[in-house]
Amino acid sequence: MLAYIDYPEWRKLIESTEELDALLSRNMRQALSLIVMIGGDYDDSINSTFLKVWNGLTGNKGFIEDVHALSTQYRRGLIKADELTIDIINLLNKRRFSLVDLIMMSNYMKLVNDINLLDLGLMVLYENPESILAGAREPPDIIPNRILSRELELDLEARCMVVKRTFSVHVSRQYDSNIYVIDWSNPGVVPYSKFAVSRVGDVEVSDPVFSSFVRFRVRVVSKVVGKDFVLTLPKPLNINADMNYCSSNVFVSLPQSMNMADYLSLVGKLRGLGYNVRITPFTRVDELIEDCSGGSLS
Repeated sequence: MLAYIDYPEWRKLIESTEELDALLSRNMRQALSLIVMIGGDYDDSINSTFLKVWNGLTGNKGFIEDVHALSTQYRRGLIKADELTIDIINLLNKRRFSLVDLIMMSNYMKLVNDINLLDLGLMVLYENPESILAGAREPPDIIPNRILSRELELDLEARCMVVKRTFSVHVSRQYDSNIYVIDWSNPGVVPYSKFAVSRVGDVEVSDPVFSSFVRFRVRVVSKVVGKDFVLTLPKPLNINADMNYCSSNVFVSLPQSMNMADYLSLVGKLRGLGYNVRITPFTRVDELIEDCSGGSLS
């Protein structure tokens, strides 16, 4: 197992399910900041620590039990990926859920089976909370291939107060593409904005994975594709990039909050697992793809 906790003032790589369970038992809210990179070996029992934490966060017992049942059936070979995809869509159509439920569902599927909705050809997109707090709703017109939309409520902190806001969540079918983005920067759900471009002036205005999906029609996954891929940098740094980083068609988006020590540790661990990892000077995967395509995909 390999994961990253992107929790304020407490960010680190996680390398074992035992370490993860211990962390979540001490602070269950860290589960919302979990990004599972390589999973598949987690406890699939109904009494697992992760499911207990999930129930503690949302109390959505029926939804949790349905996700557990589907994940277990897939793990045991009782249903195939296409059947799991249909069942998940049906579940989202009939059940009540929150954004927290979607994040926890994605991480649970990834922990148990090393896949989430991205690997099933789906993408969950939600309105950027910062825009909602500013009083601006993001238009859904920019989102392609929508198959399901839902209005949800979310408690957000504003000026030392908790305010309730309505926002949109959409599920889209992905494009078929030979360009892959491995999303290790989000917990299986991706924020969207009205901007498809990466920046307006010097200000970043969109999530890099969302921009890659809309602009370049890439296939976004969570599971490693092949043995050869290219990593983004977590922060602008003066680093020796590999000369041939554009020779791969698999690009990995990493959290921009990751520190340099964890980044170098991640590179070492991936290489130790037999992956050919290339380092680039780019912090945004959409700008990396644009550079490697020479602008031909814009």
